Amino acid sequence: MIQIKNLEQLEKTEQGKPILELKEYEKIHFVGDKLSILKEEEKICEQLEEDYKIQISQSTTGIKISADWFVGAREFTNFILYVGPKFVKLENLGRMIDFSYDLEIDESDDEIRFNPGVSQPLEFVINSFVQTCGILIKKGLYRSYQIHNNDVSFLKGRILLKNQIQNDLKFNMKFNCEYDEFTSNNLENQIILYTLKICKILTKFPQRKIRIQKLIHQIDSQIGEKQIIVNDFRKIQYTRLNSRYGKPHDLAKLIIKNIGIKNLKYQKTRFIVPFFVPMPKLFEKFLENLFFNYHQKDLLVKGQKRFQAWYNDGKPQGDGGIKPDILLYKDNQIFSIIDAKYMKDVKESQKYQIAFYLNYLKNPLGHAILPYEDIDDYDLSVPKLNITIKIKHVKIDSILNTLYSKNKSKEEIKNEMQELLEILIQ
Repeated sequence: MIQIKNLEQLEKTEQGKPILELKEYEKIHFVGDKLSILKEEEKICEQLEEDYKIQISQSTTGIKISADWFVGAREFTNFILYVGPKFVKLENLGRMIDFSYDLEIDESDDEIRFNPGVSQPLEFVINSFVQTCGILIKKGLYRSYQIHNNDVSFLKGRILLKNQIQNDLKFNMKFNCEYDEFTSNNLENQIILYTLKICKILTKFPQRKIRIQKLIHQIDSQIGEKQIIVNDFRKIQYTRLNSRYGKPHDLAKLIIKNIGIKNLKYQKTRFIVPFFVPMPKLFEKFLENLFFNYHQKDLLVKGQKRFQAWYNDGKPQGDGGIKPDILLYKDNQIFSIIDAKYMKDVKESQKYQIAFYLNYLKNPLGHAILPYEDIDDYDLSVPKLNITIKIKHVKIDSILNTLYSKNKSKEEIKNEMQELLEILIQ
């Protein structure tokens, strides 16, 4: 059912722009003569639908907007679009991001305070990224051997004979050598530097800009310029030596993938940075970390693991496997298969999905965990297959308030979370 909101009911920014605010999964018709989309902004609407499943259409009386499960904001010339979270309070969104990405840092800075209608998660992500980079740089940059092929004045490494002959023919008196160099100028650090420079442009807080510039100044003399794209993250293999880059790279990827800005110089003049967070993915990471950090002593927790399920004439078919969100092991046997479902209730297709997981892995018990709604927990069963799926709900805000409580000790928080998880998987 589509809601109706008049222009007079809407909050406005200090600059006078109306804020078209809705929550995930909502449909609202914003009515007002002055609500319009410029012709040159039609491509923005297409991008929002393609990338974030947000549908925007202009009618004779205003603008109709339908949101899916991306949370964030986008500024237009005549208004600001803001999609807020449905299952978590805005003030807890920064905490959720911090905890989900397993950042061992203090709660987000108190300076992050937005107008209620234009609050959006980018500043929380930037704050977390900057803090992890500060810790990373303080411990020392990762160095690795990089292969170079240059003309040098002295023998270094090994001579490339073919190139050396060409040098001799050109009377080039240098040696063409291939050699290894132990350097910080590698992809791991290039990602950090590039993302810090983006964050310096995007953040609206002067003190944070200064802090970012200090971090850039500490490393830019050691690292070359490189424009980073999402595919660059796939080129990195994490080992014991560079594993500490995993967390900041996760945040860097989140920033680069979701800002959707092609012209950063243009963005300097805008009030709102276009940035959207996929809440189902965030919910998956939130639950995964909750189990990893607070599971019962007799359980072993494993995150997403792919099992090859589909075969074509006896050969594995692409990456057509199954990948449960969380596996709980007890006495070296699968105790339960847990799937995070960021929705109001489990759809029929998801029931079959979890049942397939259980049947394939020959396990009778599974849990589908959803954000809290005013719905009782319940069980689904398939007696002929000896399968039971327990539908459970968690109060995200309540959990985050406990995790970040300043009035409880770490031991008290640990005990509360363990009790919660014990009840959750009963």
